[in-house]
Amino acid sequence: MGTKEQRIELLKGMNQYIIDLGDEEAYGAWFCFGVPDEPIEEDYEFIAEDVEHWAFVCAMFGQIVKRYCR
Repeated sequence: MGTKEQRIELLKGMNQYIIDLGDEEAYGAWFCFGVPDEPIEEDYEFIAEDVEHWAFVCAMFGQIVKRYCR
């Protein structure tokens, strides 16, 4: 699972990937189940501190990418 700092960096990368898709539906799903809209550092820290929550967000990222990246 890596360190908290590694989990934060991964979250930031996933968030940027979703933004870069330029797909409003994908971003809407990510906003609801992943990282909040316009996150601040504390948002990333909150998710990364709880490994189960972080794993859920990672799974949601996978589902969103699978659905919207065709």
